[in-house]
Amino acid sequence: MPQQIRWQLWVAAVAGVIFFAGLSSTALFDMDEALYATTAREMLDRGDWVVPWFNGAMFPEKPPLMFWNMMAGFELFGRNSELGARFFSALLGVGTVLAAFHLGRILFNLRVGLWAGLATASTVIFTVSARAATVDSALTFLTTLAFLFFAMGWKDSRLAGGLARRVPGQVETWQASLPAKRGGRFPLRCAVPMYACIGLTALGKGPVGVVLPLAAMGLFLLVANGWRNVFRSAWAMRPFTALLVIAVVAAPWYVEVGRRTDWVWPTRFFWEFNLRPFQQPILGHGDTSSFDRFLAALVSFLYFFYQIPAVLVGFFPWSVFAAPTAVDVVRRLRTGKTQEEQDNDASHWRVGTILALCWFGVWFVFWSICKTKLPHYLLPAYPALALMTACFVERWLAAPSSVGRWMLRYAWISTILAGIGVLIAVPIVAAIYLPGQWTIALVGLIPVAGGAWCWRCTSRGRHEAAAVGFAVASVAFLVAVFVPAAERVDRFQNARSMMAAIRADEGDADENSFGVASPVAAYRFFRESTVFYAGHPVTRCVEDPSAGRSARKELKKFIARHDRSYVVTTDEDAREIARYFPGVFQEIHREPRFLAHGEMVVLRVGGRKDEE
Repeated sequence: MPQQIRWQLWVAAVAGVIFFAGLSSTALFDMDEALYATTAREMLDRGDWVVPWFNGAMFPEKPPLMFWNMMAGFELFGRNSELGARFFSALLGVGTVLAAFHLGRILFNLRVGLWAGLATASTVIFTVSARAATVDSALTFLTTLAFLFFAMGWKDSRLAGGLARRVPGQVETWQASLPAKRGGRFPLRCAVPMYACIGLTALGKGPVGVVLPLAAMGLFLLVANGWRNVFRSAWAMRPFTALLVIAVVAAPWYVEVGRRTDWVWPTRFFWEFNLRPFQQPILGHGDTSSFDRFLAALVSFLYFFYQIPAVLVGFFPWSVFAAPTAVDVVRRLRTGKTQEEQDNDASHWRVGTILALCWFGVWFVFWSICKTKLPHYLLPAYPALALMTACFVERWLAAPSSVGRWMLRYAWISTILAGIGVLIAVPIVAAIYLPGQWTIALVGLIPVAGGAWCWRCTSRGRHEAAAVGFAVASVAFLVAVFVPAAERVDRFQNARSMMAAIRADEGDADENSFGVASPVAAYRFFRESTVFYAGHPVTRCVEDPSAGRSARKELKKFIARHDRSYVVTTDEDAREIARYFPGVFQEIHREPRFLAHGEMVVLRVGGRKDEE
């Protein structure tokens, strides 16, 4: 079997184990998973593949791509299945890993492709997205696939040849600024699928899904060909083809959802969930008229650096190579190809590094400026970070003498310290929120043992064994975290057990049944998973002064409409209910709140079903 196919199968197998192992063994987590899965199921129940709905109301927060994926998963595995909600996220996660593998192969060499695929598959935040019922996995796959087509087109057209620079003692291997043939264009066979992928990102994330990949590609061509060729570079990328393909892919749905909602959905989506996060100040940012405002402005300033620790945690375990990777990138940008790379005939190393740097840099700067910050916002750029890390690993293995000992010791010490941190922190958290589950901390032994093994191997000159051991430890750590450890944490989630208590009170003794027959209300406390596991919309009894709504009035209306129903609330609010509605409710279930203080309480209104 050719080495390329063999390594590709290895990478796919590793990703499959990490993403699919125990995928349906935990309930949906609040809030994103339960929110999006419930929206997809409600669309499926309505037979409506155009307008997103959640809990009986229009849902203008996200376009439909992830809902379509989940709807297809529900059709395959059942519409109440956690596997159906998560299946295509895991499948597209494997696709992203394979795309990263081929990007490394095309831009650098086959070994870089192998390490890029492994690094993409075995990081914390990417594993979270690939195992979650959210849009991030699909968005990352489409973005990575778009850059793969871009790299393929660049390789054929040599659009980035202007990165040539003469290095003493080396031969200039890059061609002229743009294709030698006058009027050369980006290959149409690569442009159409590339822009189609970008158009699909508009159905997954909205305008930002289109803007960021195009900005990264444009920045790369600007660096490659200079300001003098900016218009020529833009023309070579077939702008009219881009507009046509993206419009054909994305516009029909936006037009149809606008037509069917009197343009309320597009208006709210573009204004509330795309423009407003960039316009609203955070913590009084910009006003330093008082000491409090000064502190708020200082916090806002520091908040711009949010993505740095987010990447160090999200890209773990491979983030332990952050410092040596940064040194390697700077060295590569300064000198172009190394002598070892020339001997191995690995072309385009410097150009590939710049492409990965532009890719990651655009996402990093954009989401650092944006007022709204979440760690998974950088996820579509993680394959670029994996490519740069893979280049360092390849140089380390090809020429160990070129890598300082401090770089590797830093990496192994960081790995060991991270494992020790897990061993210390998890029992403390478990004692507060997960009683009896301190053994979850034992997953920290994996990075401790892995870091010690790698240190031992490198000290004896066995660098390849150290790299393989690190990859194995990374995979083992993630599988341990997201299968046995996650299953133990899942025992403390509330929604599924509360709905089971209601079914039992209704007289349903079947433990495998789903949903409840009676109406359910949530009083002053609402979790999206309650709607999913109830199997139907849940009445929200919450305060809304602007609309003149009172939680108690809403609850009173709910009681008046239904003879027999159930209310989900907290222990504190249950006491308030008992005070204002004496003798109306009967408590049927109580359990500790998930990862919070207090208890969840289920109250019944009226008699049991089997008492009638």
